Amino acid sequence: MKRLRLWQIITVMLLASLPASGHELHLKNGTVIRTDSIIREGSRVSYQQFGGMITIDLSEVEKIQYDRTPASLTAPGGVNREAADSRIPDDQDLGASLSSRLAPSSPVEEANLSVVTIITEAGSGSGFFISDDGLIVTNRHVIRGSGEADEKVNRYLQEAGERLAKMQGDLEREKERIDSYDRKLETYRKTSVGQGRRMDPQEKQAFETALAEREEYLRQWRADYRERRQSLAAAQTELAAKQRDYVQTSRRLSGQTRFEVILADGTEKSAIFYRVSDTYDLALLKIDGYRTPHLSGGDSVGVLLGQRVYAIGSPLNLHNTVTSGVVSNSRGDYIQTNAEIYPGNSGGPLVTEDGRVIGVNTMKRITEQFEGLGFAIKFSRVQEEFSEYLQ
Repeated sequence: MKRLRLWQIITVMLLASLPASGHELHLKNGTVIRTDSIIREGSRVSYQQFGGMITIDLSEVEKIQYDRTPASLTAPGGVNREAADSRIPDDQDLGASLSSRLAPSSPVEEANLSVVTIITEAGSGSGFFISDDGLIVTNRHVIRGSGEADEKVNRYLQEAGERLAKMQGDLEREKERIDSYDRKLETYRKTSVGQGRRMDPQEKQAFETALAEREEYLRQWRADYRERRQSLAAAQTELAAKQRDYVQTSRRLSGQTRFEVILADGTEKSAIFYRVSDTYDLALLKIDGYRTPHLSGGDSVGVLLGQRVYAIGSPLNLHNTVTSGVVSNSRGDYIQTNAEIYPGNSGGPLVTEDGRVIGVNTMKRITEQFEGLGFAIKFSRVQEEFSEYLQ
């Protein structure tokens, strides 16, 4: 068995003396760590303690036991779920307050109560409640970014850098031409005047006019060159700032554990990051201390071609927007639809006319011939992937 480092031994000894709360991380050395947040990503496990995140290797962990009751609702000594729910004040019953404020009059409007906008370090996306104790499903790329998006941005930055490098090379060669013209002009001036050659008034006037025109041409050329050089410098500075900001944003996003969540009525709450899926473009967040509305799963296996469906999400920060279409096909883990899915819709639900969720909107493909291929991960995959949280 892999030995714990000294700081980890000290940490877990301190944690073992704390009151029981939240989730439990059982280590192979017999120590049980109790924490409000456990995040598993690949071969690493991070847990929240002392105002920060501590990361250990998954090989040191015997098992992870998640608390399915919001920590803020668990009384000393423990109470059952129904008893805890019964003590939730009315202002913490989000389902009741949202229903009262928005007064839904159709199953789709009812489903909309469970949809949220998720604000991240890099932008925003959508998600929706899948349990009455605050579990939110969304796309992994919404809260952790995606390799495809990174590739697009890096390609854009590289192409922009190459264009600016070409412009710089062109300007350097132009500077050589300006200097060459200046030298030739100086030679013309000295040859015509310095040799003491006598000129009649008409010839002298022609020479002075030609010299003035060439000097003005050089002055304007230099002024135009300086402007373009300054524009290039500004563009290079801007590109460097974009590259720096993107790297910093990606770094912050990769470590972000709390997210601002905007409910259907515009109310803002804080959600904690629970887990990302290694298999699907899925992730799980949670709002603690509230009873929440949530969507029930429909039969995504038995969806019918041509069946009417609705995509709910927040494209371009237009919160809780609904688009409609039909099921175009069922392709493995995905449902294909022609319901319009825009940037920001990612992570929102694909629901049926009776308000049941059958998929998690995850991507849209555009071809040269046509537009409108939307895809949603079947909700049954969500239930399988996060079954340990939904029991």
